[in-house]
Amino acid sequence: MRSTVSDPPVVSARDDGSRRRELATFLLIAFGVPWLLWLLRLRTGVDVVAAGGMLAAGLATFVAVRWVGRPASIPRDTALAPLRPAGRLVRYCGIAFVVPLVLAFLAVAIGALAGVYPLDLENFSGLRSVYAPEAAHETGVPVGLILSALATGFGLFVLLLPLAFCEEWAWRGFLLPRLRPLGPWPALLLSGLIWGLWHLPGYAGTNATAGLVPFLVTTVFFGVLLGWLRLASGLIWPGVIAHAVNNTLITGFVNVVFAAGDQRALSDPWTVGLSGWPGWLVMLATVAVLVVTGAFRRAAVPDGPGRERRPRRWRRILAAFLAVAGIAALAGASAEHSLAPADARRFPAPGRLVGVGTHQLHLRCLGSGWPTVVFESGWGDSSTTWDDLQRRSAASGQRSCAYDRAGYAWSRPGPGVRDVSAEADDLAALLRNAGERGPYVFVGHSWGGHVLRVFRARRPGSVAGLVLLDVADERSGANPAALATVQANVWSFLAGVGLLRTGAWMTDPREPRLTRDNVPVVFGPGTWAAAAAEMRGYEASTRTVQDLPREPGSWGSLPLTVVSAAGDRETAEHHARIARLSTLGRHVVASSTDHYLHLADPALVAREIRRVTGQARRNGVSSAR
Repeated sequence: MRSTVSDPPVVSARDDGSRRRELATFLLIAFGVPWLLWLLRLRTGVDVVAAGGMLAAGLATFVAVRWVGRPASIPRDTALAPLRPAGRLVRYCGIAFVVPLVLAFLAVAIGALAGVYPLDLENFSGLRSVYAPEAAHETGVPVGLILSALATGFGLFVLLLPLAFCEEWAWRGFLLPRLRPLGPWPALLLSGLIWGLWHLPGYAGTNATAGLVPFLVTTVFFGVLLGWLRLASGLIWPGVIAHAVNNTLITGFVNVVFAAGDQRALSDPWTVGLSGWPGWLVMLATVAVLVVTGAFRRAAVPDGPGRERRPRRWRRILAAFLAVAGIAALAGASAEHSLAPADARRFPAPGRLVGVGTHQLHLRCLGSGWPTVVFESGWGDSSTTWDDLQRRSAASGQRSCAYDRAGYAWSRPGPGVRDVSAEADDLAALLRNAGERGPYVFVGHSWGGHVLRVFRARRPGSVAGLVLLDVADERSGANPAALATVQANVWSFLAGVGLLRTGAWMTDPREPRLTRDNVPVVFGPGTWAAAAAEMRGYEASTRTVQDLPREPGSWGSLPLTVVSAAGDRETAEHHARIARLSTLGRHVVASSTDHYLHLADPALVAREIRRVTGQARRNGVSSAR
C-alpha cells in the first residue's frame, strides 16, 4: 500500500551554523520563559506557567524563523501553508477531531475492564458531582447535564485553539523539521520527548511531580501521532485540532464517566485517560496500524533547513522496530507498575502467610490425616504446581502442604544469601510455626531435592519419608547458574513489562488451574528475582549438598523413592546411588523424558507418595509436635 505521507517540498538548504543558531534561539526562549514564569509563581503565587509557556513556544518559533533563520516563506517553512487542496485539509482535520476521542473511549474501556477504575454509565455520578453537586444522589441518565457538559467542553476546545496553535507551530512546525537529519523515527521520538520535558516547570514544586514520568511517556506516544498528522497532511492545522481535543474534550470525557467516589482513579497519572497505560496501549496499537499499512513507509520528516539524510532501508526498519519495542516496553512497564499494587486483591493467596522470623512464607494445606505430605518445588516453581496432587491426596484422606520459598509467588523475600541451607532452615521454621504435626513425608522436585536432602541431614527426626523427583545433580561439572540467572532475568523483564498479564501463555498447559489463574503473581517479577537469588547462591548450595554423607544405608530404613526421568543414564545412576542411602530406598525410572514428572506422569508420582506414606505408617513412626 502506498504511503499517505506527502513528499516534502524542496527548499534551499541553509548552512549548519545558521541552523544551530536558529535551534538554539528557539530552545532558549521556549524553555527559558516557562522557567521565568515558574520563578514568578514561586515568589508571588501567581500561576501563569501553563498559558504563558504555550505562548512562549509560539514566540520562540516566530523569533527563530523571522530574525535568525529568515526562510524565503515562513508559512511554508513552518507548515502553515499551502492550504490547498482544501479537501485534504478538511479530511485530516476531521481525523484529528474524531480519532483522539475514539482512542480515549477505548482507553477508558480497557481501564474499566482491567478493573483499574469503575465507571458509572447508569447514573453518571461523576458527571453530577462536577456539574450539579446538589443532585449527586439522584439516579437515571441526566440528559440535560450531558448536553451541558458537551457544550462546555466544545467551548473550552474553541478557546484553547490559539494556545494549541502556539505549541503545534513550535513542536511540529518548527522543531520536527530541524531534527530531520536524525531520520524520521528518531526525529518523531526525540521531538516528543523534548515536548514533554518542556512541561517540567508545570510539575516542579507541585504535588503533581509524581506524574512527570507517565506524562513524558504520553508526550512521546501522542507526539508520534501528531507528527504523523503533520507528515500526512503537510500542515500543522490537524495537529492543532487534535492537541486542543486532547486538552479539553478528552479530559472532560474522562472526568465525567467515572464513579463519583473514585478519586484515586482520577488522580493516578499511571492510569487515567490517554495519559495512563490504557491510553498508551491504544496509541501504540494505532502507531502499529499506521506502520503496517504503510502510512510511515515513505515518511520523511517535513522539509526544512538542511539536506535530508535518508538512512538505508535496514536502518529504517531497525529504528522503527526499536522505537515500537521501546514504546511497548514503557507502556507495559507502566501497566505492570499500575496493576501490581492491586495484585493482593485480584490474586489473593490461596493459603496463609506464616512468619519465620525476618519474613513470611505462604503455606497452603489441604486434607487431614498423618503423616502430612509436604511438597517442595523446583527452581522457578511455586506451591500452585502441586495443586492437582494436593487435591488428589485430600480426596484419599491424606493431609498435604505446599509452600512458596522466600520471594516466590505470595511469600516475602528473605534476607542474606538464599542457598539451600537458608531454605532448609526456613522450611523447619515454617512447619513449626504453622503448627503442622511431624514427622513428615517430603516430596521434592529438582532443586527442591537439594533443600530436602539438607533438611533431612540436619533434622532426621522430622522426616518420615522422602519422594525425590528427578532431583538436581550436585556433581555436575558444568555450572548452570549463569544460564539460569539469564533465564530468570529475561522472565523478570517480561513480567516487569506486563507481558505475563496477557494470559497464561508462558505456563505449561498441564499446570493446575490454580497456577494458570494466578500467573501475574506465580510468575511475577518477585518470583524471578527470588530464582535469580537462588542461582547467586548456587556454588554454596552445591558444596553443602556435596558434603552430605554418601555411604549406602546412612539414612537407615527411611522410606525413600527416587524417580528419574528417562533418557539420561548418568543422572539415573546418580539417582540410584541416592536411593541406596536408605535400606528401604527404591529407584524408579519413569517412561517419560520430561523433567517435570509431577506434570508428565502424576499417577506415578501419586503412587509413590502412597507407597512411602504407607511405609512410614508401617514403620510405626510416632507423630510428634
